[in-house]
Amino acid sequence: MAHFVAHYGLGVVVALVFLEAAGGLVVPGETVFIVASALAADGHGDIVHIVVATAASAIAGAVAAYVFGRTRSLTSTRPWFERSEAFFRAHGATALLLGRFVPVLRTTLGWMAGLSGIRTARFLVWTIAGCVVWSTAVGAAAYYVGEEVVRQASVGAGVVFAVVVAFVGIHLLRRRVQRA
Repeated sequence: MAHFVAHYGLGVVVALVFLEAAGGLVVPGETVFIVASALAADGHGDIVHIVVATAASAIAGAVAAYVFGRTRSLTSTRPWFERSEAFFRAHGATALLLGRFVPVLRTTLGWMAGLSGIRTARFLVWTIAGCVVWSTAVGAAAYYVGEEVVRQASVGAGVVFAVVVAFVGIHLLRRRVQRA
């Protein structure tokens, strides 16, 4: 991952963070942002540019998702729509500010806010604040921890890969035993 980010640079970070915030795809936006920030500590990029570009792409992605959600709210009558609307009435500002730190929630905030009909000005204020706080906190943490983050991310990816391979192997073995 570190080689990929170092080779392709800030464009990859911006694109993946945008896609993650837009909620259309499950992509490793935060992961590449962390790697890019850690690499900046090693002299590969400017942390200020990385943080600002990441915040801007997260805001743009959230706004795109919000607009999509707003257009869908006019035709939505599903029960989850009513729950989403009630949730944002009660916790909208907090969700938009702190939800950036929760991976699954981060990918749904924009369109959920749009579906719920939260006012555009309120959405923008809290989304911008949330994206700036998130990108600054995560970028600074990764930058100051530096290479350790990259090394741990590589180890973590290896462990996840090994667990997935083991799970698939066990599943296939069980199927073979059951057929016999």
